[in-house]
Amino acid sequence: MNRRHAFLVALMLGLAALAGAFALARTTHLGAATHARVSAARIARQEAALRRAEAALRRQAASASATPAAPAPQPQRVLYVRPKPVVVTIHRHGGEHEQESQGGGRDD
Repeated sequence: MNRRHAFLVALMLGLAALAGAFALARTTHLGAATHARVSAARIARQEAALRRAEAALRRQAASASATPAAPAPQPQRVLYVRPKPVVVTIHRHGGEHEQESQGGGRDD
């Protein structure tokens, strides 16, 4: 490889490394900025909404357990029936029967 090609390959590798470092820096910066923007008030509102949803689920579960239980459904019976086998017959010229009818068979 001559010097010009080696220089071009080294330049391309350097540019790729630089682009990767830039992308890594932007990704880590965006991740850090996302966590800093969440306010304590927003977290409190979300926790309150979660507590209300949890209380509603608990009430629903309690009311469902108070009603009489329905009998358990019987499990389905599964009957497996194997399909009939598929037989494929391929006829080719020059089979053993054709040789006998044409007189090409061996006489032992």
